[in-house]
Amino acid sequence: MIRRLLNIQFARLKRQKIVYLFFVVMAVMIISNALGLAGSFEDHDMSNFDTENFAADYYAGGKFPTMCMQSYVDIVGTLFLSFISAVLICGEKASGMFRQPLLNGVSKKQLLTAKTVSILTVALICFLFVVIVSIVTGFLLWGSQIFDSAQEYLLQMLLLVFPQTTLVLFLVLLSLYMSNISSMMCASLIILLVNNLFSQFFGSYIAFIDFMYYLYAFSGYNGMELTGRMIVLGIAVNVITGVILVYGINRRLLFTPCQ
Repeated sequence: MIRRLLNIQFARLKRQKIVYLFFVVMAVMIISNALGLAGSFEDHDMSNFDTENFAADYYAGGKFPTMCMQSYVDIVGTLFLSFISAVLICGEKASGMFRQPLLNGVSKKQLLTAKTVSILTVALICFLFVVIVSIVTGFLLWGSQIFDSAQEYLLQMLLLVFPQTTLVLFLVLLSLYMSNISSMMCASLIILLVNNLFSQFFGSYIAFIDFMYYLYAFSGYNGMELTGRMIVLGIAVNVITGVILVYGINRRLLFTPCQ
């Protein structure tokens, strides 16, 4: 039953061409950033320091995949997953389509499980797409130098699975409280901007409670150092938050109308 529901969710996303559009936009962004870094690295004057020169020195070559992961988790990926959640959950609640599968003997929990797994799958595919395209693009521009920091960005990639999974659970819960797609997107954008602000200026305080902080910490955002303590704390915060979110989703289902 879950497999059939998953096929329905993927078919709806495929018809709307949302994921394909994301692939095109991200590929253009990655290639554009790579060409910009390559040009800056070749042309900049080492005697003059500026932000562009620093980016060219730091991210050109082996750390380019890290830069792309940072761009993805910073705002693009989060808002895209928010939109996917809004389409699959808020949109169907608003249109009444959320009720139709229930008429065929499917429970709300099964339906929402299928939607959650669909969003998680899309999140994984999109993240892998960003990593793979960044590595291929980097290899074409910098050759084997793209693998100089492979151990570092592969570890970051593995660790980012935790906050991204927690993020999907959070977006699913948020979707159950939002009445339509526009309200979901507005709420997500506000939460993202506020969290970004707190993560940059109050990271040492919110690291113990905020799972979204680790989207930045695990990707080395703003030069954050990836330490053993941070890894253990980040995994613990995300696992605990994930359990709480699953409980919240199950509780919300009891009071969520089908239409």
